[in-house]
Amino acid sequence: MFYRPHFLPHMLPHMLPFFFLFLLVTIGFAIAYILTLQRAISRCAPQNRATSPESAWLLLIPFFNMIWQFILYPRISETLEREFRARNLPIEPEPLRNLGLAVAVLHVCWFIPVVHIFTGIAGFICLILYWIKISGYSNQLLNHPVLAYAGFAQQPQTAAPAYEARFCTKCGNPMRIDEVFCQRCGKRV
Repeated sequence: MFYRPHFLPHMLPHMLPFFFLFLLVTIGFAIAYILTLQRAISRCAPQNRATSPESAWLLLIPFFNMIWQFILYPRISETLEREFRARNLPIEPEPLRNLGLAVAVLHVCWFIPVVHIFTGIAGFICLILYWIKISGYSNQLLNHPVLAYAGFAQQPQTAAPAYEARFCTKCGNPMRIDEVFCQRCGKRV
């Protein structure tokens, strides 16, 4: 005969709100992380993107995300490297590739019994580091505006840049920071 603790059925209704709170916090954390990834990719010119900004949302699909990470993180690395080189900004070769792959490997190792305690902690730390670094690269792209994409003439150094690192998500047209609609296709951005 199996031992069944008698307190478990009485505790379950009291534990349910904490479970849902934990679930909501986890989903909120995931959405904030994915928005950061999407923002970093969308600040790159379409011709420099190795993946679309929307592809980051595939990380929300359970079990598929374990495979998708191994595809997405190297593509984000390639996208950032192309964009920084196109803007003549200094950047390390394959930025964040190794850290992204470490996040992916540790996430997969989380499903191994006993080891998951250590890989879970290490994976969470690596994820936070990746998040901080990708946010820094994204801010760097935002602070160094696009001056010569798509045939726009180089502006003098004293003038304020007319175009930020912002592009229409539908057609790739460079846009001013204050524009709400794309001048080429009319899509609201």
